[in-house]
Amino acid sequence: MTSANVLYLRSRKQQVQDSAPRDVRVIQAFSTALERCPPKPVGLAACIAWLQQPPAELGTRLMAVRALQSLRDSLFVASGREAEMALMWREALATACYARVLAREAGTDAPLLTGVGLLHRAGEIAALRALAQAERETGQRLVGPVMREIFDADDDELASRVTRSWGLSGGMRLAIIRWREEQESLTRPECVTLLMLAQALTTELVHANSFTPGLVDAAGESLRLSPRLVEQARAATEDIAALLAVLAPLPA
Repeated sequence: MTSANVLYLRSRKQQVQDSAPRDVRVIQAFSTALERCPPKPVGLAACIAWLQQPPAELGTRLMAVRALQSLRDSLFVASGREAEMALMWREALATACYARVLAREAGTDAPLLTGVGLLHRAGEIAALRALAQAERETGQRLVGPVMREIFDADDDELASRVTRSWGLSGGMRLAIIRWREEQESLTRPECVTLLMLAQALTTELVHANSFTPGLVDAAGESLRLSPRLVEQARAATEDIAALLAVLAPLPA
């Protein structure tokens, strides 16, 4: 953990000490847990390869389902925070599927963008796992704005450290870091722009009940992407939703 992250957490401890002294123990345990990176996702290369096939076919392929379930069970797990991690997995899988469609339509590296779609929230995954561990160790649950603030603390550094520990290819790791750092840049690379649209499409699918109609089209215009590209990706929504029903169902 960087000195900036440590200083932030120390500052945060001081702020909550009077109003919520129980939070301090959780934050201390959380900061310790963050120093340990999650294990490398199991079968990442195989999952990326399987995801190059149309989503409509994957749900019926036993080996593909097993590979993706193994990756999910090796990384997207946080005892006590199952609902939050299940949502992260659902969003990651949908983003990867949309990213593959967009990359192929745009004529760019589809396997690379698929992998980035799966792991683009590596820092948040690591933070949620660390928080769940801290809560188990202390027997306390962190709630409210404190949790959001510590999740936001130095997340770029955390994502960089985690992806380095996993030994990802240079191209994939760089793309994940650039996605975190260059979304607002006027000169952002194409992979960042495509992943931003994949995220918008994922939000439209996963959060359909609260999503504002027209935001995906507005995002496409803002990102200066052709309406045809947006529609080609959106055409895959029904098949992606079917795949989510098999591999990332909504909690009962």
